[in-house]
Amino acid sequence: MKKNESLTHSTFKGLFWMFCGTGSQAILQFLVMILLARLLSPSDFGIVNAAMVVISFTTVFSMIGVGPALIQRPKLTDSHIRSGFTLTILLSIFFTTLLYFSSSSIAVFFRMNDLKIILQTMSLVFLLKGFSVVAESLIQRKMKFKLFTSIEVISYIAYGSIGSLCAMVGLGYWALVYAVLGQNITKTILLFTFERHNMKPQIHWDSVKELLFFGGGFTIARLSNQFALQADNLVVGRWLGSYSLGLYGRAYQLMIMPANLFGQVMDKVLFPAMARIQKEQNQLSLAYRIGITAVSFVTIPVGIFICLLSRDIVIILFGKDWLSLVPALQVLAVGLVFRTSYKISDSLVRATGAVYRRAWRQIIYALAVFSGAWIGQHWGIIGVSYGVLFAIIINYCLMTHLSMQFINLSVKDILQSHVPGLLLGMLAVISVWLIDWISIEVSILRIFLSGILFITIVSILIRINTGRILGKEMIWIMDQVVDMIKSRRLKK
Repeated sequence: MKKNESLTHSTFKGLFWMFCGTGSQAILQFLVMILLARLLSPSDFGIVNAAMVVISFTTVFSMIGVGPALIQRPKLTDSHIRSGFTLTILLSIFFTTLLYFSSSSIAVFFRMNDLKIILQTMSLVFLLKGFSVVAESLIQRKMKFKLFTSIEVISYIAYGSIGSLCAMVGLGYWALVYAVLGQNITKTILLFTFERHNMKPQIHWDSVKELLFFGGGFTIARLSNQFALQADNLVVGRWLGSYSLGLYGRAYQLMIMPANLFGQVMDKVLFPAMARIQKEQNQLSLAYRIGITAVSFVTIPVGIFICLLSRDIVIILFGKDWLSLVPALQVLAVGLVFRTSYKISDSLVRATGAVYRRAWRQIIYALAVFSGAWIGQHWGIIGVSYGVLFAIIINYCLMTHLSMQFINLSVKDILQSHVPGLLLGMLAVISVWLIDWISIEVSILRIFLSGILFITIVSILIRINTGRILGKEMIWIMDQVVDMIKSRRLKK
């Protein structure tokens, strides 16, 4: 019992620090995105997005699932760490060289001449990730989330500072390139500084096989997932051009920010926590249900607000020159809850080691994204958005179905976990509708008043009937947060 209580405390402490860090990073992203969108053109963003499609996809090959394998292994030895580090270094050197010399062909495929020199410069990212992946994984394994979030925030400050300064002096898309390199250099230095490990080269074949058994299945799934994440960008960049990719990329980024804030935080904390209790089905069921309840509670109303207030959001953040991305943003916002919730299922499946069963589902997801985006591109970026939304829903259903095979939850239980979020979603619709009814046209005022009205209505209803509005899972979460805050005050 004490073990589970300790794990619960560690998990919520991790969630607290991850939300603080990711929340800080989200605020920074908003500020940087606003500034860069007013200094750079959609085409500048588009050509760098095309480069990131290639970088993101190739990174999965170069890391070959070593990081997650180090986190997931019940017993980790020095041989695993040294072999994993050596393997990632060798692969990162290989893929840096490969990308450098294949950049010309990739530029021809995308029909973007400037992409060649960008890819050659950004190939250095592989070397940086190769040196840092083991340190990053060990930090997550040890659940040192305060340190991890601090590193993430500082490295993003480097991104924002470098990108903004370079954009201000008129470097165009190079501002984004230098920002990415600066971010990765900063992160690598910090990881090495605060998480030292044995870096003496070694290839111990038994350790490599153990890492690759999990890592291989993870890599197959990760490749499929990465292809799913980038296939829409690939289609837009190849068939619609850098300008359309710049617009679509900003729409997707606005949608992905809330998903990253809640989904990735839950994933980075729940994965190591679930890995520790992978044999305890009841504890896994509780963790999973709490996770999907919390995610839907937040993302359903947020998604609705983004959808209904998308025009106002775009005007405030980017200006009227970017209004063409509004229809795409509205469609993508509908999928926010599905895009975020499947990360909880993903954490559970990886924690139980079922990486190969996860892998084929990710292949289906990747094919669905590519097919949906390719068919949708005939109607522009809004058509691509509908295709991607359809694929996200398919992946959510597939991963939820797989998760239910490891835990004692029925379809009814899953649906009940979403009830509090759906109720808040209805209140969000009512709040925006009331603001529309009184005909307020100033964008920032519409968003502010809609939010205030929503919070007021929810607060009143919670006071009237807490259980019906929040549900038992959210009440439990709030109790845990209160207990954690009290314990921190007592320590002081």
